[in-house]
Amino acid sequence: MFRSLHSRLLMSYVAVVLVCLTLVGLGLLLFVRASPLWTNAAFLRLEAAARETVADLRDAGSLQSPLGEQFHKTLTRAAEENEVRVLVLDAKGTIRLDSGKDWEGELLEEPARARVLRGHTRGTFTAPNGGRWVFVGQAVPAPGGDRQTLLFVSPQGRLLMLVWFAENLLPPLVRAGAVALVLSILMALIISRSVVAPLRRVASAAESIAQGETDTRAPVSGPSEMRGLARSFNAMAEQVEAAQQSQRDFVANVSHELKTPLTSIQGFSQALVDGTASAPETTARAARVIHEEAERMRRMVDELLILARFDAGQVVMARDPVELGPLLRGCVEKLAPQMDAAGLDLEVDVSERLFVTGDADRLAQVFANLLGNAVAHMPAGGKVTVTAHPVDAPDAQFVEATITDTGEGIPLEDAREIFGRFYQVDKARRHSRGAGLGLAITKEIVWAHGGDITAESVVGLGSKFTVRLPTREGSTETTVVKRRKIAP
Repeated sequence: MFRSLHSRLLMSYVAVVLVCLTLVGLGLLLFVRASPLWTNAAFLRLEAAARETVADLRDAGSLQSPLGEQFHKTLTRAAEENEVRVLVLDAKGTIRLDSGKDWEGELLEEPARARVLRGHTRGTFTAPNGGRWVFVGQAVPAPGGDRQTLLFVSPQGRLLMLVWFAENLLPPLVRAGAVALVLSILMALIISRSVVAPLRRVASAAESIAQGETDTRAPVSGPSEMRGLARSFNAMAEQVEAAQQSQRDFVANVSHELKTPLTSIQGFSQALVDGTASAPETTARAARVIHEEAERMRRMVDELLILARFDAGQVVMARDPVELGPLLRGCVEKLAPQMDAAGLDLEVDVSERLFVTGDADRLAQVFANLLGNAVAHMPAGGKVTVTAHPVDAPDAQFVEATITDTGEGIPLEDAREIFGRFYQVDKARRHSRGAGLGLAITKEIVWAHGGDITAESVVGLGSKFTVRLPTREGSTETTVVKRRKIAP
């Protein structure tokens, strides 16, 4: 019934007003019950009835013949018209006349009788048949010069209190509640509009994005909470747009990278089928190309699977103490034959007992990839420098490992994107350079260890890759790597 925010706000305001009115009403009722207000009101009504009745008796001349027929009729009529009960007490406190006919001949209870006989004109008493009553007394002459008293009485019960409350306090309370209800409805309308309108704009932007308009953004307006929601939505929309663009680029790059080897495989296999490559050397060359391109596709698929596992958070990393010195030297030794063949110089400067917590095989993959790229892009006579030293930071301790070469260098615009997937500095995409996934995998592994990797380069002077890994102690364990952010 109340599904919209507007109706819920409206009903909440109405409910608050009704609850407040109920509490105020109950509070006033308890206050009236404990105060003499409503009793005083009863006294005032009885005094007014007494004055009017005595005046009627005086005008009719009935005061000179008390207890006569005219006197009795006047008292009975006054009791009916004023909705009270009239008693006549003699000098001893005996009820000589009762407009209700029930208490005639009875004595008024002692405390009230004593008050009346002493001349008090107000009080309360307990009736002969029970129940509390309030009275107002008026002395009148009696035959033989005796003194008698007219008592105008009214029940002092909860019903009378409720009647007085309904007549005197309930009407202004209802009027105030009506005004408060109207004001609450107006305030609910104003507040709901200020909240609902920004929500509708955010919902409209969400529908536009769902329909494919990923560049849609929600306007930032309304209360601070709504502005925060709009900003969060816009940030999410930007990430969705970036993710979709990344996915489109990824599909396009995969298609492009697979197209070249598939074209080569198709062409050479067709030559073998047609008999065009019938000579032994031609057949061998075709078989070699098919094998190389198939191997290249296999490596690409393996790398794509690794990246997909990183994206899905399914890569399991060991958390063992790893000493970087032996690990780096092992990577250098594996590339020593290639470096010797290319005539490259090597310098290694690694501090002793540099420990990090991580996966030794994955870290070896990181440094082997960086060293392999350095060797592949170095001219003869170049130099590769490998360093690793501890670095103190304000919030933690790190091990900083650098691999510096004096190769051809990387243009500034390429250095900023070099860790992206399928990104290659060589726009011709030579087969020996791979598919541009190695550095992307390297970055994922470093991030999975809580570290960071950066690249600096100057064209013609060389490049420097810096890997920072936190040093922390821990027992041997395995952890599942979670994604840190959307990969470019």
